[in-house]
Amino acid sequence: MFLMTILEKIIAQKEREVSGLERTLKNAKPLKNHRSFLQALKRNKGEAVKLIAEIKKASPSKGAIAPEADVVEIGLIYEENGAAAISVLTDYEFFQGSLSDLNNVVREVEIPVLRKDFIIDKGQILEARLSEASAVLLMTSVLKTTEKLKEFREYAESLGMDALVETQDEAEIQIALASGAKIMGVNARHFSDLSVDIKRVPPLLQLIPNNIIKVAESGISTKADVDLVSPYCDAVLIGSSFMSGDPRTIKAKIDALLCI
Repeated sequence: MFLMTILEKIIAQKEREVSGLERTLKNAKPLKNHRSFLQALKRNKGEAVKLIAEIKKASPSKGAIAPEADVVEIGLIYEENGAAAISVLTDYEFFQGSLSDLNNVVREVEIPVLRKDFIIDKGQILEARLSEASAVLLMTSVLKTTEKLKEFREYAESLGMDALVETQDEAEIQIALASGAKIMGVNARHFSDLSVDIKRVPPLLQLIPNNIIKVAESGISTKADVDLVSPYCDAVLIGSSFMSGDPRTIKAKIDALLCI
C-alpha cells in the first residue's frame, strides 16, 4: 500500500522529531490568540464558499512544487485576494516547510493561519501556538481514536486555537463526530495510492451535520471542482493549484476558481 508506506515513514520521522518536545516546551507561555479560524470559515446563507489558501512547497505525490517560494509574499497575495484563512505546511522532510514559514506568514497577515502537519504529540500543538497559529490540523488517519482526537482538540482549544479534524471515509467521519469535532474536513485523496477522487467528497460531506464547519480538501483545481463541492461545505482548502507557477498569477487563479 503505497501511501500507507509513505504515511508510516512520515510518522516514524515525526516520532524522532517530537521526542521530548512536550517536556522541552512545558514552561513556554504562548500569546493569546485573537484570530478565530472557526469564525473565519463560517459561511452565511448566500455567501460564496470560503477559501483556505495553502502554502505548500512540495508533497510526496507531486514532488517539488515551489521549493524557493517566498511564503510571506504568497501569504499576502492570498489575504489580499479574499482568502478567509491560510494553511501552512510545516513538515520539512516531505513537504519542505517549517515553523519559520508559519511564523513569518502569521506575523505579516491579519487572517487566521492553520498549522498543517502530522501531529502525533501535544507538544506540536503548543509549538503551533508559540508560532502564533490560530488552528492545527488533526488527522483521524494518524490519531486513530475518538479519545485521542478529543484529547488533542481540547488541548488546542485550551491554548485558544481551533482544530480542523481531517477525515477520508465514513468510518473516520464517525470517529471524528464522536470526538466532538467542530470543524471537519473531507480529503479527496485516497490514502492507498495517492490518487484523488473529488466525486467522493460531496456524499461524505453530507454525513456531517450542518452545525459543524465543513471543509473540502485536496484535488480542487477547476471551477467545476469548486461547483461540485461548494453546495455541501463551508470552505475549500486549495494549495497546489495556486503554488504552481508564477505567484503573480495567483489572483487570476483565485478569481477563476471562486469568482471572488
